Amino acid sequence: MNSQQPQSAYLAIADQLRQEIRNRPSMTDLPRIGDLMAEHAVSRSTVRRALAVLHKEGLAEPLPGGGWNVRPE
Repeated sequence: MNSQQPQSAYLAIADQLRQEIRNRPSMTDLPRIGDLMAEHAVSRSTVRRALAVLHKEGLAEPLPGGGWNVRPE
């Protein structure tokens, strides 16, 4: 097994969003799922997995009716 395998796409997306959240304290909303799909050329399920990681970490929360908010610290 190669120890330098590329990171899974959903983890890379989660890392990017995590950095944006930390670097922009005034950020309140995450980009739309469709925008993230287009930006990263991935499926909806991949983006949802990335958002689930941020939710589990307490950094983001889903909004009723769609969309995601950055959780205040």
